[in-house]
Amino acid sequence: MKALALHGFLGDHHDWDAFRDSLPTGFEIMAPDLPGHGPRPSAVPDDFGGWTAWVHDLLSAQDEPVHLLGYSMGGRLALAAALADPRYVASLTLLSASPGLATTEERVARLESDTQRAQTLEQHGLEAFLHHWYQLPLFAPLVESRGLHTLVERRRHGHASSLAQALRTGSTGTMPDCRSLLPDLQIPVLTLAGEQDSKYLQLEQDIAAAALHGFFAVLPGAGHALLLEAPHACARRWSAFIKQLHPERSRP
Repeated sequence: MKALALHGFLGDHHDWDAFRDSLPTGFEIMAPDLPGHGPRPSAVPDDFGGWTAWVHDLLSAQDEPVHLLGYSMGGRLALAAALADPRYVASLTLLSASPGLATTEERVARLESDTQRAQTLEQHGLEAFLHHWYQLPLFAPLVESRGLHTLVERRRHGHASSLAQALRTGSTGTMPDCRSLLPDLQIPVLTLAGEQDSKYLQLEQDIAAAALHGFFAVLPGAGHALLLEAPHACARRWSAFIKQLHPERSRP
């Protein structure tokens, strides 16, 4: 079974390695670098619609609908693309992903905040930005388990200017609120959140509850950064979800 997996801001395709390695045989995971990410960053879309179009192009190039996964920023892109055109999506799985902000005021405030962060990234460089980024309370469980130095070393090889532009145009502040569209989504939806990620625990529950065929699961002991903190548990949850959708393929 084929899947398209989208990593989060500052990440790259290697974020899915441990997840992929934990899956049983029979799964093919395509995990591209997001625009602006990786050692050879591709051009960053001009606006959020361009990000959605980038995902759509990947999906429509396949010969059949694929299972779509996304973590954090990648989850927002996956959700927006699935809502825009679900014909190419067999199922949708969101890991620690927002459905968008509910009010114009929240979107304006978030875009202003992310624009300031992008300026800081350009002015002070990626390594300094990473030290600041991983001080956010959202990443406290990750820093505690992995250590700040290890995280900075893993992420410091990106390109500051490209990542800054990705933060500007792919900000949650540029994304429309998707909540009202979820009941019309016909495909199965799985949402995952870490036990220690109180904000996203509620968001993922809300998304699953609003979706027509929504399922929600908690990852014990994990925080926000599920692909780094709990890749094996995520893989087990996701593969069980897919096997429920395709019971005929799991028979001996």
